Order: sequence, then C-alpha cells, then structure tokens
Amino acid sequence: MFDFLRNHQVDLMLGLSSICGIIALFTFISKAMPRRRKYALLQMEIGSAIWLWADRVAYLYHGIPGTYGYWMVRISNFLVFVLINVVLLSVSLYIEDVLLNEGEIEKPPIILNITKLLSVIAICLVVISQFTGIYYTFDENNIYTRSPYYFISYVFPYFVLIIQLATLVRYRKRLRGKIALSVFLFDVVSLTASMIQLFAYGVSLVDMAAVVMVIGLYIFALLDMNERVERANQIEINQLKVEQQNLKHLFEQTVTALATAIDAKDNFTRGHSLRVAEYAREIARLSGMDEKKCDEVYFAALVHDVGKIGIKDDIIQKDSNLSDEEYEIKKKHTEIGGEILSSISEFPFLSIGAKYHHERFDGKGYPSGLSGTDIPDIARIVAVADSYDDLTSGRSYRDPLPQSTVREEIVKGQGTLFDPEYARIMVNMIDKDTEYMMREKEENINSTDHTDLSKVTEMRFEEYKNSVSDGLQITDHKTKISFKINSDLGYESRFAMPSIILFDSFDGCVHNDDRNIRVLNYIEYGEIWLDGNTICTAARDIKSTISESGSFSPKCEIEAVRIKDHVRIKIRNQNKRIDVIVALLDAVRFAYIGITGEHCKIQNITVEQDKEAVLEDYIPRIAQEVNYINNLQGDIPNVQINGYRSDITKPLPVRDGMRISFFTKSLPSANLIWHCAYVLLFSADDEKQDGTNYREFACIRIDGEDATKVKTASNELVVRKDAEFESWDVWKERNKKGFPCEITFKRRKNKITMVTSNAGISIKNTTIIPDNEKNILVALTGDQCTLTNIIVL
Repeated sequence: MFDFLRNHQVDLMLGLSSICGIIALFTFISKAMPRRRKYALLQMEIGSAIWLWADRVAYLYHGIPGTYGYWMVRISNFLVFVLINVVLLSVSLYIEDVLLNEGEIEKPPIILNITKLLSVIAICLVVISQFTGIYYTFDENNIYTRSPYYFISYVFPYFVLIIQLATLVRYRKRLRGKIALSVFLFDVVSLTASMIQLFAYGVSLVDMAAVVMVIGLYIFALLDMNERVERANQIEINQLKVEQQNLKHLFEQTVTALATAIDAKDNFTRGHSLRVAEYAREIARLSGMDEKKCDEVYFAALVHDVGKIGIKDDIIQKDSNLSDEEYEIKKKHTEIGGEILSSISEFPFLSIGAKYHHERFDGKGYPSGLSGTDIPDIARIVAVADSYDDLTSGRSYRDPLPQSTVREEIVKGQGTLFDPEYARIMVNMIDKDTEYMMREKEENINSTDHTDLSKVTEMRFEEYKNSVSDGLQITDHKTKISFKINSDLGYESRFAMPSIILFDSFDGCVHNDDRNIRVLNYIEYGEIWLDGNTICTAARDIKSTISESGSFSPKCEIEAVRIKDHVRIKIRNQNKRIDVIVALLDAVRFAYIGITGEHCKIQNITVEQDKEAVLEDYIPRIAQEVNYINNLQGDIPNVQINGYRSDITKPLPVRDGMRISFFTKSLPSANLIWHCAYVLLFSADDEKQDGTNYREFACIRIDGEDATKVKTASNELVVRKDAEFESWDVWKERNKKGFPCEITFKRRKNKITMVTSNAGISIKNTTIIPDNEKNILVALTGDQCTLTNIIVL
C-alpha cells in the first residue's frame, strides 16, 4: 500500500490539487452558502490546492542540485508546513460558523479562539525554522532531512485537531447531520494519518488524507446547501399552498354567502344552491373528472341561480302557478346570471352553470335551445343536480317527493331533459342512498314533524296521532323497544297510554292527509294498544293473545319481528304478556311500527336489534301465504320475486342460439319502472346468485337499464323505443297486466349477445367476458314481479 502511494503520490497530489482548485472556483461563484462559511471553505480549498502543489514540487526537486532546485525545495516545504496550519485555521472558522448557525449559539466558544492562536503560533515557528533548522534542513544537494525537533511541528496541529474534536463532542446535541459528521471525520482521519506519518517517511500521507477530507467537507457542505435550498423551496411552496388554500376558502365563503343570499329570496329554497353544488360535485367525481374540474363544477353549481337577483321578489316567492308572462320573466334569470358572472374573467366556468342549467338534452330548453353535447358539460351536470334537489325539497305547493318517485323522474328524463350518462350516475347515487339522506333537512320541510326513536329519550303525546314517531322497519331480526310510561294527571291509564301503528309508506312515516297518503303510497295495516286491543285496517287479519290479565304497568317492552307476510309483536310489562300476530297484504311491502298515544309521555326510550335472524317457524301463520304464481308452469319452476333480486330462476348454461320465453307480470304492490324482470349473466362454483366464487357479468332489466352490481365484464347496451312505445306510464300499466317476453342469445367464445323486445322497448346487449371464464350461466330475476311459463329452447 505504502509502496503504491510512494510510487504514485506525485500524480495523486496533482489530481487532488486540481480538484481543490476546481472546488474553490465553485465555492467562489456559489451564492446560496452563508458568507462566513463560504470564505472559510474558499480559504480551505485554495490552501489545500497550494499545499498539495507545493508538496508535489518538493518531491519533484528533492535532491536536484543547482540554484533553481535550491529555491524550489525550500519554498515548497515552507508552504507545506505553513498551509497545514492555514487549513486547520480554516476548519476552526468553519466550525465556528456551523455553531453560530446550525448550533444557534450566541457567540463562538472561547476554546475555538485557542485553536486560532495555536495555528498562528505554529505558522510563526515554521518561519523561525527557516533560520534555525528546528524542523528540517537541506544539504548541498538540496536533500530534505528531518531535524531532531521535527516532532514539534506536529504538536500544534495535534492540539488544534483535539480541541476541534472536543468542541464537536461538547456541542453534539446542537450539531446534527452531514455538516457535523464531515468535520468530525476530517479531524479523526487527519489525526490518524498524522500518527501513521511519523513512521511512514517518504509518503505525504497527512497531506493527501487531509486534502481528501477537505474535499469531503465541501461535498457535505454542498449536500447541506442543497437540503437548505430544498427546505426553503418546500417552505415557500407550503406557504404558497396555504395562501392558495386561504384564497380558495375566501372565494368559497364569498360564493357561498352569495348563494345563501340568493336562496334567502324564497323561503322554500334555503340551502338549495349548496345542496345542488354537493350533488353536482359528486356526479362530476363519479364521471371521472379530476379534482380541479370537480371544484369548477361545484362553484358553478353554487351560483347557478345568481340571476334571480334580477327577478322581482313577488315572482320568485309566488305561491300559486305563474302566468305565462311571469314565467317568461323568471326564465330571464339564466341570461341575467350569465351576464353577471361573465365579468369574472379569472373563473369563466362560473357563468356556464348559471346561463345553461335550464337547457335540455333534447334541445327544448332555454335560453339558447342547445342540445346534446353542445350544452357545456358543467351545465349538463348542474341540470341533473338542480332537478334532483327540486324534487326532494319541500315547496309551497307540495311536500318533498318520495325517493322512488324522484328516481323514476330522473330515469324518465334520461336523453330528453338530462344527459343520459349524468342521469345514470344520479340514479346510481339514489340507489346507494338507502336511508334517503340526499334531501332537504326536515327542519325546512313543510310537513308534519317526526321523531326518530333511536335518537331521542322521551316523547309526549297529547291528542291521539297528533304526534307519531318515525317508523322502525320490521325485519327477520328482532327489534326491541323499551320505555317507561307516565300518564298525564287527571287521566286514567286505560285512556292515557301509548299505542303502535303498523304501516308502510315510501318515507317510513305515518300520514293523515289524503294527498300524502296517495303520493307516498301510505297504507295502514292496523293499530295495537298496549293493553292488547287492536284495530285491523288494511291487514288481512290480526290476532291478539293476552296470556296474563292484570293492571297496566308503566314499564313496557316491545319486540317486533317479520317473516315473509306475517308480523309478530310481543308486548311485555310487569303484569301483562300480549302476543299479536298480523297477516300483511303480501310479502312485498315493507312494514314499519310507529309509536303514538294520547295524554301520556314515554321516557328512557331504548331501541335495539338482534344480530341473528329468527327461524321461519317463529311466527305461526294465521292466513295463507300470498302467491301469484299458481298458474301454468314451463320447463323450469315459476318464480315470485318479492324484493330486489330476492329470488332467481334455475341457472342454465348459455348456449349459442338459446332462447328463453316467459310471461312476466309486476306484483300488485309494484308501482315503479324497475319493478320488472331482469336477465342475469354470471358464474359461480355452486351455481347460486352471490355463491362461491360468484362473478357477475351483466344484469339487464327489460326496461332497458343496466343493473349490473359489479362490472367484471364489458357491456355494450343499445336500447331503442319503437312506435309501440307510448310512455313509461303506459309501459308500467302493461307490466302490471303482464306480457310475454322472449330473449335470444348468441355466443361466440367469450362474446355473448342478448336480444329482446317487449312493450315497445328493443334491447340488445353485448357482453365480453374474460377468457378464463368457461361456464357462463343465465338466470331470470327482477324486483316485485312474477316469472311464469318459462320455456327454454
């Protein structure tokens, strides 16, 4: 190793000296480094470059006689001994700057000033050595020879290095990272090299090791500088983000305040713009738009009605129908809104929603009569969201419509009022909103107040049915309600007690006025008092059994459960056990229980539901099961489907040229378009819907809508209405009466084409199934319908 260094050290010195010179140039032109640190590094690099150059010259002219050799060896060796201490002095200055900046100390440590003094003394001794020869001498041939006191030249650098290390150790908690590590390595490596140098004569190990570490100091300083710049940039970016976010919040608050002021013009549109904006943003997100575009849709929807500012309040707030002249004036709000917002040139998308949200996809809208994709996509989204909120909000002339009716209206408007794709997304949002949360809050609804039993601890009842709790749906999982009863003073308990109303309605609430009963499809099965008395209203039968007699107890527990078309309600108190069984109209309609009463209060209300379902024989039958399929049967058994895909026909493998004919009819309780038959393509190891390894490829309704749950295959659905199709209302009436239907299948490997036509609707769906699926099955299912006389050809 030493032989290699001895033989090549002159070349190594030249290379290292050149590197130090280049680094010195980079340090000089650097602007991102602290000034004191830059000067320390510059001094260090220039000193190291000259140090190694001088050491190289000393070796090259070693032993060369003559005047030129005389001066070269003496000047070069003098520079070597001086510049060792200059470089160490630069390192002390470097450490001092690091402590003041990264270490955040108030003033440089006194101990570092000692290293400066020692470096100056060492330089003075080198000068004295030139006249006394205490470090080295030269003979007549210019050959370098160490003097007996040569070791003194090591004493001062040693002390400087040791003090520097001690400083680093002392302030180690303040100095972390690359800078502290680089200085520590410089001192340790230089000390180690100097010790080896004492025994390695003829090799400038200290010089080369120290210069290598000086280069390392620069590299670490450069890395630290890059980190500083990156941190500064990140801080600046974060500040810009915060400022941008603050501006966005300010913009949003301003626009929201404006929208709120607009909605306040009409008591029945409070919160309308904000809800429309939320629905519109969700439609945009589900359609695949990026976050920026979704925000644009949101803000455009938030101010879509800004033009109402220019319409007279007596027209905006008019309760009765508008005259033709008034309606034409109100229509102007789109143009007014467009003009107002068009002046905001930084956000051109704002005016789009305001101006075009009343355009229709079929071109029959206003103000410009645009059609199809000529209508800006923002306006097409806002149009769907705006119509949905209108339908689900209370107005002066009507209550909010039930969710099922709203869904049907959106479906009807596909391709005419609305963009089909955005309307489809809205329909999917409705289907996922099983608790009907996407609507105007109840405090803004012009209807009777209701109470959620699961969220209150007490209720008071004055006159009978004046106040009724929201309905709790009865399922095959036991629902348990408990409370304490307090009768009002002056009333006997038998005339002042709670009662149960068993009913069904679209919104799960009890209604008394004729209009809501009709619109919300309200039906009351019967009433049950907590003393065992009952009234059978629309139910087929009610039977009540009181197992024990006695006085009425104030503490009460109610247990309700349903199996198919029968409901069982048990009422328990301290002295009575009442068991009520109700035969519903069918197994299709829902069943809710609402708590009401008269001249009493119930307290400490709790509601719980069992996790496990009861067995089918839990409720004794008091009436025969309602069955609509006791008629002609074909190749496979008839199926009655009471709920959404609750049953399916026997699955069959799909064959090329296969035909399935059947007779379909919606149940008496059905009243919606999608209460019809569905065609299901799937695969499963056990050939069951949602069975083992179930994969669903297509679920096509015979009304022409794709109802596939999870799209594991691609489907191209084409739906046409022919001359036979009159309207969806007529289609529903034909479905109630029933009609024959035939489905034809063509299969080419993994491509399956299904074709059918019924009641004026022609459907063609092409499904491309993944290659690894071989056993593709087809079955018929649906919602609230019957499938009979099923023939497979």
